Amino acid sequence: MTQQIVIMSLAVLGAATLQAATGIGFGVIAGPILLAMMNSGDAIQISILMNLLIALVLVPSLRAHTDWRLLKWLAAGTLIGMPLGLIVFLNISILKLKLLAALAVLLALGFVLRGMLSARGRARGQGRPDPSVWQSLPVGAVSGLMGGALAMPGPVPAGWMSAAGYGKAAVRASILMLFVFSYGAALVLQIWLAGIARDTWITGFQLAPAAIAGIFIGKALSHRISELVFSWLVAATLVLTAGMLFISLA
Repeated sequence: MTQQIVIMSLAVLGAATLQAATGIGFGVIAGPILLAMMNSGDAIQISILMNLLIALVLVPSLRAHTDWRLLKWLAAGTLIGMPLGLIVFLNISILKLKLLAALAVLLALGFVLRGMLSARGRARGQGRPDPSVWQSLPVGAVSGLMGGALAMPGPVPAGWMSAAGYGKAAVRASILMLFVFSYGAALVLQIWLAGIARDTWITGFQLAPAAIAGIFIGKALSHRISELVFSWLVAATLVLTAGMLFISLA
């Protein structure tokens, strides 16, 4: 195994652990390292493959906690945003793309912090909010846009759900179930419109064991994370995501 694969495997292991524990975060840890190591758009395709693998492995344990009504509208929004995101990926400059993504993540962070600092005394994780279609669809569209453009569909809906009062189990399960749909669609669009090279598939298979190991570590950790710690983890992940995007603009 080459040094490059070892470094990428360690990045995927840590990223998959965070993703399996919270529902988001793969792009924050693995994204910059994969881009640095591969120095091409193939890194986005690898990220899509790894995220889809993580979500598919976790599906059996997610069903009971998934908010299916919300997921339906988020997925419908993703159908709108995903093709637009891929068009943006193929046509807009990478600097403008990263700037728009960073601003969207900061907006999601604002939602999370507002929810955490709210003085309404809402008991987090008790019951399930009932957001309207007109709230859910735009969030899904932004998620699809970022998924198609940057393979990062999770930060905005996770931040919005956390701010809306969803508990950690519902956020994690609903976001990861959304990933099955959004990353599956992204993979189909990539194969259809851009194509995936044979070497990219081989690299994906080489990184799969690290992703699977991270899945089981993150799944075990998810049961030990309190609602408050989960909220701070989501906020910290959003800060890191925005930070990495702004740094990459320099």
